[in-house]
Amino acid sequence: MTTTLIIDHPWKESFNHGILNKLTTGLEQDQKIYQVIDLNKDGFNPVMTEEELAGYQSGSVLDPLVLHYMSILRETSQLVLIFPIWWYCSPASLKGFLDKVLLNEFAFFDGGNGIQPLLSIESVVVFTTSDQPTESLEKRCTRSYKHQLTTTLEDVGMRNISWHHLGYVKHLTDEERNEYLESVYDKI
Repeated sequence: MTTTLIIDHPWKESFNHGILNKLTTGLEQDQKIYQVIDLNKDGFNPVMTEEELAGYQSGSVLDPLVLHYMSILRETSQLVLIFPIWWYCSPASLKGFLDKVLLNEFAFFDGGNGIQPLLSIESVVVFTTSDQPTESLEKRCTRSYKHQLTTTLEDVGMRNISWHHLGYVKHLTDEERNEYLESVYDKI
């Protein structure tokens, strides 16, 4: 089983990177196979160009980084996504990853009779953070970020999706942050 961790946060000292570090430490200690996709470190361009859009339906790819990501996903049995909720959605790089990597004839097939999933990823674990309290975020906009992402992942063949959100991060004590970090590896 190969675990692929995707992080979308530009600041290496962020709490999101703290989550990533705890997860990779646990995977290494358990001698599990894993790969990390750091969209910011990779310099991934999330913008779909006119040329890329022209080849979208046929699944053609112009960006070598997208081909690399596709290769990684083919080997993935567990996917872990780590990102902050900014303005009620993921940062742009994760959205662009979904747009540019989850292509027709790679992640799904659409022959006119609806989407048929082509990926087979056994489990997905999503870790998100926000400065808003979790309850407020859930009440105001769950459909705008959580349901959209979950539906997209299910449509391309990803199963057993669990979501772990930590809100009000900037107001937590160091002890509360550390307690949460100590619990993340048990969630995957």
